[in-house]
Amino acid sequence: MSYLGTTQTLFVKEVSNEGAYLDGHDLGEVFLPKQEIKHELEAGDSISVFIFLDNANLATATIKKPHAQVGEYALLRVKEINSIGAFLDWGLEKDVLAPFNEQKPRMQEGHSYLVRLYLDNASQRICASNNFNRFLSKDEPQYTHLQEVDLIVAGKTDIGYKVLVEESHFGVVFYNMVFKSLFVGQKLKGYIQKVRDDGKIDVVLEKPGMGKVSDLGETIMQKLKNEGGVIPLGDKSDPEAIKKMFSTSKANYKKAIGGLFKQELIDIEAKSIRLRS
Repeated sequence: MSYLGTTQTLFVKEVSNEGAYLDGHDLGEVFLPKQEIKHELEAGDSISVFIFLDNANLATATIKKPHAQVGEYALLRVKEINSIGAFLDWGLEKDVLAPFNEQKPRMQEGHSYLVRLYLDNASQRICASNNFNRFLSKDEPQYTHLQEVDLIVAGKTDIGYKVLVEESHFGVVFYNMVFKSLFVGQKLKGYIQKVRDDGKIDVVLEKPGMGKVSDLGETIMQKLKNEGGVIPLGDKSDPEAIKKMFSTSKANYKKAIGGLFKQELIDIEAKSIRLRS
C-alpha cells in the first residue's frame, strides 16, 4: 500500500520522454518528472521517492526530501498568506497549506512555526497544523519518575519551555532547570520529573544521578586535554560561566570535579582546575 505524504520505494512501470511512471499500488500510477531522474531508469527498477498531489491533484513523485512527512513535526516558515490560509516552505516547489482553522495562534507571513503535517481526509491534500491538541493523546499520562522520553520544544511560557512529550502530551521544562540553549522545533531527550494530579507534566533535561556526573567528568577531562591542562572554572566559579561552558548546573559540575579529584586526576582551585602531571 502507498501513502501520500511519505517517502517510499516504488517500482518503475514505464519510462517515457516526459519521465517515469511508477507503480503506486492503490494510488495508481505515480508520475516522476524527467528532471527528477538523476540516473537511467528502466521498467522493473526501484526508486525511493516522496509522494504528493500536484496542482492537478495527480499523484506525483519527487526525489527531494521535504522538511517533514505526514505525521511528523517541523519548524516551517510562512511564505504567503491568502484567503484560504498560510503557505509554508517545506522544502518542495509546491508549498504546504496551513488552513486558517488549523492555526493556533494565527500565523504571520515571514514567521516560522512548529507544525505537524497531516493528510486531510476530504481533499487528500497534505496540510500543516499548529493546533496540536487535536493530535495529542486523550488518555491520562502514565509516565514514571525519571522515565526517559523524546521531546520536541513547542514554545516558551512565563515559567519555562513548553514541550511535546513522546508527541502525546504537553510538558514543561522550567527555566531554572535549563542549562543549554533551546529553540522551537528542537528534538531532544528528557526525563519525567513529575506527573501532577491535574495531568500536567514536569520534565528535566539532564540525566539524573551519578550517570550524569560520570558523563560530565569525561567531558571535563577531554576539555582539559584540549585546553592544555587548565580550565578557568573552579568550585567557586560563577554558575553562569559553568553553564556556558558545560551546559550544566554548578552543583553537577562540583560533583564531577570532586569525583575527578578523588581519582587523583585533577587539582581543584577556587577559580580553576588543572590536570595532575
